Amino acid sequence: MREELIRELEEDYARQRAENERIEAHRREEIRQDPELNAMTREREEMIYGSLRRMLEGKPAEDNLPERMKLLSGRIRKTLEEKGYPGDYLSPVFRCPLCHDTGFTGEVIRERCACFRKAYQEKIRQEMGLSGGGEETFEHFDLSLFSEEVPTGSPLSQRKMMELARKNCEDWANHYPKTTCRNLLLTGASGLGKTFLMRAMAARLMERDVQVLLISAYEFLQTARKSCFDGDDDGMTELMSVPVLMIDDLGSEPLLQNVTVEQLFQLINTRQNRKLATVLSTNLALDELRQRYTERIVSRINSSATSIVIPLVGRDVRKRVKA
Repeated sequence: MREELIRELEEDYARQRAENERIEAHRREEIRQDPELNAMTREREEMIYGSLRRMLEGKPAEDNLPERMKLLSGRIRKTLEEKGYPGDYLSPVFRCPLCHDTGFTGEVIRERCACFRKAYQEKIRQEMGLSGGGEETFEHFDLSLFSEEVPTGSPLSQRKMMELARKNCEDWANHYPKTTCRNLLLTGASGLGKTFLMRAMAARLMERDVQVLLISAYEFLQTARKSCFDGDDDGMTELMSVPVLMIDDLGSEPLLQNVTVEQLFQLINTRQNRKLATVLSTNLALDELRQRYTERIVSRINSSATSIVIPLVGRDVRKRVKA
């Protein structure tokens, strides 16, 4: 998880707990203005505190205390409703019934609550631009935008190839981590749908509560530069540890000596050793990738044992839409 997003969420939860306490205090003060309700709530408080005092003094609990508390709470609830309040008006206030807005569940083993994980995923969606509109999903993938012409050297039409590419990407996103290959490489010229497919995969994985990080190749380079020149390894550590890493438009970033190729190799090699999934897209052909990044990198992202290569061919769909 991204540490800065975790801190933001923890601050959000702290503010929510403070707001909960403010609401509870306001409600208690409001009820104190009603003599009947005030008397009953004070009686209940005295029963609770009296029971605690007896425990601390080593005395036995009063007879029928649970039954008396239940009857009194029922009277309070009924009186609240008769006076126009909700029956649970004096109950603790919280959004999440599992963690009571702490962000954690469990007493012995504390784990992040489902509500916290969901909020984190939403922040990731916002950061990656996947939360507004939700247009870049498999459900919005429009095959009619692709030509039915058969590109030179291809046995299938562009539309049919895109249909297969969409199916492969969706199947992978639906079944990860139970997939035959951990990694995907989408290749092809600009305007063929690579970025759309990656973002659709990210959206589907997030629906399944899988942690995903989608960045551009330029963002990868900026992170690598910070690691090399500023000694800031937090970014690279995250790239090496997130369950699914997606890097879009590989090959568009500048080649910095002793940075780009070396850091990319370290990233891909480390993720493979950790059996983590990496999804890449590029406008470059495999031979061009070898020339730019060396064989040792391409052999890892093009391994038949660990990777699926999905080639996209045909006409630029953006030009077709404009026409």
